[in-house]
Amino acid sequence: MAEQQNVFKIGIAMAGAVSAGAYTAGVMDYLLESLSKWEGAKERNKQLGKDDPEYDHSVPMHDVIIEIMGGSSAGGMTAAITTLGLFEGMRPVNDENPNKEQNKLYEAWVDLNDKGDGKMSTLLQMLETGDIAEHDGVISLLNSQPIDDIADRAAELKRITKLPDYISPDLEVILTITSLRGIPLAVNFFDEVKKQRAFSEPPKPAHRMYLHKGIAHFKVDTTGTAKHDHTLPFNPENLQDREALLQCAKATGAFPLGLAPRHLTNTQTPYIKSMVDRMFSPSRNEKGQLPTQGLRIEIEEDTFDFFAVDGGTVNNEPFGEVIRALKEKCQYDPGQNYAVLMIDPFPNFEGETQQDSNKSLKLIELAPKVLGAIRGQAMMKESDLVGGLSSDHTLRMIFPSRRGAEQKDPYPISCGSLDGFGGFFSRGFREHDFELGRRNCQSFLRNYFCIPTAKANQDSVFRDWDANDERHKRFYAESVDGYPIVPDLDYDRRSKDNPEVPLPPRQRVKPSELLSIEGNVRHRLREVLLHIDKYEKREPLPEQEKLKQEVHQILKQHNHKSVKPSPLGNFITWVLKGVWKRWGVGIAANRATNMVLTTILTDFQKRDLLDQDGQ
Repeated sequence: MAEQQNVFKIGIAMAGAVSAGAYTAGVMDYLLESLSKWEGAKERNKQLGKDDPEYDHSVPMHDVIIEIMGGSSAGGMTAAITTLGLFEGMRPVNDENPNKEQNKLYEAWVDLNDKGDGKMSTLLQMLETGDIAEHDGVISLLNSQPIDDIADRAAELKRITKLPDYISPDLEVILTITSLRGIPLAVNFFDEVKKQRAFSEPPKPAHRMYLHKGIAHFKVDTTGTAKHDHTLPFNPENLQDREALLQCAKATGAFPLGLAPRHLTNTQTPYIKSMVDRMFSPSRNEKGQLPTQGLRIEIEEDTFDFFAVDGGTVNNEPFGEVIRALKEKCQYDPGQNYAVLMIDPFPNFEGETQQDSNKSLKLIELAPKVLGAIRGQAMMKESDLVGGLSSDHTLRMIFPSRRGAEQKDPYPISCGSLDGFGGFFSRGFREHDFELGRRNCQSFLRNYFCIPTAKANQDSVFRDWDANDERHKRFYAESVDGYPIVPDLDYDRRSKDNPEVPLPPRQRVKPSELLSIEGNVRHRLREVLLHIDKYEKREPLPEQEKLKQEVHQILKQHNHKSVKPSPLGNFITWVLKGVWKRWGVGIAANRATNMVLTTILTDFQKRDLLDQDGQ
C-alpha cells in the first residue's frame, strides 16, 4: 500500500489544433524526455541505496504514471502517434539528437509529408487534383492523400518494445469522433418495459434523436485477456489494431469540408451501446445498473458503420472523458493522487465574452451568429462540468506563450495562422512551434505543474516534503508556492545557471513565396468548382414519385406555367451550362483564388509572419 500511495497518476487531454499539432507534439516530447531522465535518476538511487554517499537525496522518489491520453482532431492524432512511438521507442529532439532521428512526433508534425522540394511541399501535394479524378467528384476542398501517407508511416513500427515504467501497461487512448450518420436514440413515452412488438401492433410513442458525438476508446491489451464493452483492445503486435487506431486518428483529424471524411466500419454494436450508456449515465447505481432504461438505442445490425469527421466539430477539448476514465482507474487507489493536464494550442481566457448589440441584426449578420450559437452549444459540456469539475481534481493547462525582451507576443505560435492551417505553408513555422512547445513545457514543469504546499500535507506523495528537505531546496516553485509533480532533473533553483530550451527565432515567409502557389490554388479551385455537382443522386422512392405526380396534377389543373415544357427554357439551360464550363468556372476560380491569397496575406501580416525585406 505504501508503494501505491507514492504513485501520482495523470491523464492528458489534447485539444484540436490542425497543423498547430506541432506545438502539442513539442510539449509531449519534452514531457516524455523529463520523465525518462527522472526515471534514470531514480533507478540509480535505488541501486545505490540511501546509505550510499553518492545517493542523491534531492531526487524525488515518487512515481508518475501516464494512465490516459485523449485528444480531439490534431490532439487525437498526437495521442495516437505518441502511443505508437512509445512502443517503438522515441529519442527526444534535443542537442543529443541533432538529426532528430527516431521520433514519430517530429516526423509526423514537422516533417509532415515533405519530399525535400521546398518549404511548402506537403501543401502543394494537398492542392493536387488526383483525388477528384480518383473519386469522380469532390470529397474535400483539399487533397487528403498526404495525411494518409503520414498516418501510414506512423503505423509502421521498426521494433516493438516494452512501454516505459512511467506509462501505464494498460494505457487508455481516447479519440473524439463526429459521426455524420448519427446513432439513433429514442426516449420512451410509455411506462411498460419495451418488449418484442407484434407485426400488427402500432408503434409506441417515442422522441427520436440522433447522437453524432462519439469516442474511440482504446485500451492497451498485450495479453488478450482484458474484455470491456466500452473499450477497444489495442495490441501493438497486431497490425489490425494499429490500423484501427490510425483510422480513428484520421477520422478525428478530418477537418469538416477541408479534409476527406473517413468511413469507419466493423464497429461492434455492443461497443456503440456501451459508449452511449456511459455518455448518458454519469455513474452506476448501487446495483451496478446504468439509469438509461427509458432510452432505446435503435441499432439492429451487428456492426455500426458510418462516415466520420473531425472530433473537434462537437468536442474539441475532451477533458471530461479523460477525467472520467482517470477517476475510474484511480477509484481504488488509497492516495487518490491524480491530475489532468490539458494541452491547448488555442486556449480561451477568462474575461473574453461577447457583448450585446443594440442594433437589429440583418439576415447576412444573423446567419454566422446562428451557426456560431449552434456550434457553441454543441461544444458545451454540461455533464463534464457537473460530474468532472465538481470534485477536487488537480487540473492544469499548458498553452503557447512567447515572451520577448519587451512584451508577450499576442500570436505566439506560427501554425495558429489561418485557423490552424498556417503550418502547411512553412516547415519553419512547424519547427518553431515544436521548439516552443518544448520550451513552454520546460517552464510549465518547473513552475506551474505543481501541488500547492497548502495541499501537500493532504497528499500521500508530498506529505513528507518540508523546507529542510533536499527536494524542497532544489525544486520548490515559489511562483505558485508548490512542489512539482514531474521534476525537471535539469533544474535546480539554487543554481543561477539552469539550462533552458532556447526561445526559437520567429520564422517568416516571403510574399513572393506565398504568391508562387497562385497557379496551384487556382487549378485546385477550378477542378473543385467544375466537379462539385458530381455525386450519386438517389432515385426517388415510390411514395415520393407518387407525391410528385399528385402535385403535378394540381398545378396542371390550375394551368400553372411550371408544368408546361419549354424548348426555349431547355435550350437556355443547356447554353448556361456550357458557358459555365467554358468561361464561368474560370472566372469564379480566379476570384476565389484572389480571395484566398488576400486572406492568407492579411492574416500573415497581422501575425508578423511576412518577410517583406526578402520580398
